[in-house]
Amino acid sequence: MTTNTKSGNELLLKPAEESVPYDNWLSWLKRFAVNCITKNHLPIKVGKFYSADNFWMVIIVHALMNLSLDEASDRLNQILWDKENSHRRHKISPTEYKGKFKRRKRKCPNGDQTRKYRNTLPNWLVKNLNRYIFEQQIDFAKKEKLITNELDILIDNTDQWYYGKDRYPANPFITKGYNGPGTSRKRKYLGIMLKSGTTYLYCGVDIIKKSHSNVPFILETIDWLIKKGFKIRYLIGDRWFPTIELLSELPSRKIDYIGPYKKWAPVRRIIEHYIKKGGSYIVPYTIKGATKTNYGKPGIQIWLILTNRQGRRLREIRRDYKTKVKTLDECVKEIMVMATTVRPPVGKKKRQGWAVQICRVYDHRWQIETGFRDLNRISPPSNARTNTRKLFMCSARYWVYNAWQLERAKRRKLRRCPKSWKKGPTLRRFTDCTIQIGVCA
Repeated sequence: MTTNTKSGNELLLKPAEESVPYDNWLSWLKRFAVNCITKNHLPIKVGKFYSADNFWMVIIVHALMNLSLDEASDRLNQILWDKENSHRRHKISPTEYKGKFKRRKRKCPNGDQTRKYRNTLPNWLVKNLNRYIFEQQIDFAKKEKLITNELDILIDNTDQWYYGKDRYPANPFITKGYNGPGTSRKRKYLGIMLKSGTTYLYCGVDIIKKSHSNVPFILETIDWLIKKGFKIRYLIGDRWFPTIELLSELPSRKIDYIGPYKKWAPVRRIIEHYIKKGGSYIVPYTIKGATKTNYGKPGIQIWLILTNRQGRRLREIRRDYKTKVKTLDECVKEIMVMATTVRPPVGKKKRQGWAVQICRVYDHRWQIETGFRDLNRISPPSNARTNTRKLFMCSARYWVYNAWQLERAKRRKLRRCPKSWKKGPTLRRFTDCTIQIGVCA
């Protein structure tokens, strides 16, 4: 991957970033997308004026600049013309074509041409493209020693609200929500992020069909990482993920699960018993599947940890109940239930330290929530109509996010430099410099 500095391409970077060159992420992403098409034996379409490189440049700029395809293509076209005239004494202007409407020569395809190119990509290629780009980014991080072979996997869902007329079951990917801004319909996406030290990278994204399980895609991504030589310690998810379908597949892969657990009726009875009579805050529990499909089958042994993540001790919550400061329902709400397949040690002090360590490991899961918020900051409007195209346009944001995280991880490795340099660029600064470097390269 080539790097560019101010002295090389005359970019107006901040002084603190002058000695920290940016990588040419725009050309990097474009090159691997084109390589994926070539690898799958698809023709690289070359028209009269534009090739596949030009179309991919617009698609990636669309994600970087948080603009629609039409706006992104117009902005890129203006940048390319400005570059053409930057060293000319006598500026040139685009050739104007004859016709009823004003049309001028362009340096890149317009939004409508880009959409037509995007729609010619087959559905299976769009799905394979995600895996290919993520694989190249992970290989780059491993080569640069930004990640190690030991990983934790974070999983969570994110919603994209929908305002169209499609409904279930005509469109099985449109589900119902309850807190949308002006709508009750949404598409649900599954995000999978890997954690290695202080580096967080998305390694999988998929759109979830209503009434279908997301476990097969999670296991497919885990198996893919294991085949690449990674060792996965923990799978960390939210309270709706620990099901018998998922947990039954983890022991064979030597992975432990950590995450909160829903307060089903049996769990609520455990909490109420603890508040009223005390006892151990680490409780063995067995998860069993639905009776129709898992009748007679053994359950999965897990351990529940009763805790409070807001700084209160359990004995303080029990004291509030006994002194009638709070009702039983209020005390139950204050207790959070953590579930894990990690077996607790023997001994009171060891079990206490073990429970604290489990909760600290779970705290890293909030990074995927932060990642979703960052993705919403680079969430360009898209008029893709099919679910596969919608996933494709959404996935481009994940590629940009990973590139940003890789750039920041490289900065953290700097030595003998001001501490402020190690923080890396902000997301907005990164996107702006990436476009300038990619166009000038």
